[in-house]
Amino acid sequence: MHISELPDAATKRENLAAVFDTEPLLAKHLSLGMAYTVGSAVGEDPPTIELCLEAFQKPNKAGVELTTGARAWSKHAARALAEDGWWGRPSGPVAGINAKALELFYKVMDHATWRNLHWLPHQILVYEARVFEGYGMRWSRDCAKSEGGEQDESPHPWVFRGFVEPMMENGHEIGWRH
Repeated sequence: MHISELPDAATKRENLAAVFDTEPLLAKHLSLGMAYTVGSAVGEDPPTIELCLEAFQKPNKAGVELTTGARAWSKHAARALAEDGWWGRPSGPVAGINAKALELFYKVMDHATWRNLHWLPHQILVYEARVFEGYGMRWSRDCAKSEGGEQDESPHPWVFRGFVEPMMENGHEIGWRH
């Protein structure tokens, strides 16, 4: 049996090598599976799934069993237009709500087709993961420098920001629920 590549493999490899040589930060961004948009934070590293999970599973408040992710789901579910919507409705004991929120975490992370890093004002780095239908989750990390203008020795942790609905043309103007 003879093993061979596609006829244009060498050309594709050369083109890719050129991107790595001329735009290494973009090449890294794309190789990490990030979307490339006008606002993409090219050159920044996305959080690992473990860091995302850690932020999602943090207690909402000290001494409280409800996780940050479950609390965000409880708030966000009320925004759904349909009764159960894509996210479903939290109900039952705290342990059950936490478990169902964790299922939503994996529903998005295991099936994400869109991942992006972008900046918000005041040097807030945002990581977003969305499934094909547009539903997703966001995390952020404060990358602001100290008052002396120096970057902190250890970066601030990633924080779970919440769930997001599909993007909508002119969404802000027409008051869509997000």
